[in-house]
Amino acid sequence: MNEEIYEQYRRAGRVLGKALSAGAKMVKEGVRYLDVAEEIERIISSEAGLSFPVNISVNEVAAHYTPSLNDSLKFKKGDVVKIDAGSHVNGYIGDSALTVEVGSNENEHIIKASEEALQEAIEIVRAGVSIAEIGETIEKKIKSYGLRPVKNLQGHSLERYNLHAGLSIPNVSNNNGRKLKEGEVIAIEPFATNGSGYVVDRENGNIYLLKSRAKGRIADEMRKKFDGLPFASRWMEGIVGWDKVNMTLAFMLRRRAVYAYKKLVEVDGGIVAQTEHTLLVKKDGCEVLTSREKT
Repeated sequence: MNEEIYEQYRRAGRVLGKALSAGAKMVKEGVRYLDVAEEIERIISSEAGLSFPVNISVNEVAAHYTPSLNDSLKFKKGDVVKIDAGSHVNGYIGDSALTVEVGSNENEHIIKASEEALQEAIEIVRAGVSIAEIGETIEKKIKSYGLRPVKNLQGHSLERYNLHAGLSIPNVSNNNGRKLKEGEVIAIEPFATNGSGYVVDRENGNIYLLKSRAKGRIADEMRKKFDGLPFASRWMEGIVGWDKVNMTLAFMLRRRAVYAYKKLVEVDGGIVAQTEHTLLVKKDGCEVLTSREKT
């Protein structure tokens, strides 16, 4: 990786860390999901691009929910709130997540399990470490809390304008002997739960991806605005009138011009916590590119 690309990854990570720290401080009883998402996206957009919509996934929802336009959902006491956000500079992506509990510490152990699993994984990441070793480390730490890792959610490699670039990093023991290489950029994201450790698709999460086959004026504008990365339904305002967003996306779904992400929900309704950082793999360790202030 040359110095210019490295610095772009670092810039993306710095602004993302700042935005997540600010967003976490906003998560309080009675605050709207939408206000937190828009503030995080505003901070990222002031210095970088958005690589996907801010995910605000609460309690048994593990991932893939972002507020819709005029969303009225508000945080409640005891909610376990996962905030997952992404930035990019010239296509070089930062991806990071944290979990906050609203006005309670009843589920603090689930959050700690996820945080500590990530930290222990970071400590072993270096060129030459295998994917299997990372998964084993994460699973062992989460299980030490009497919890389960979510086995069908994984970390991933990142490349320019490519959020999931082909390499998967499971949160459980596995037989993948593939070894990390110096210069690779990866996101590790342990999910811990007091449920059974498996997520399933539910209803639409308001997140979409434009397919390469999509044609027409609206598709061309979307391609230019979203850079081939996932987008929120509320980001469509300006491309079409706010009153036509849902109709337009429904039409494009029928034509298979867009892909809709479904909310991922713990199958037994278990509480889920998530922690994530983007890492640069080095010869003798790794660099956390998305470090943030303590919340």
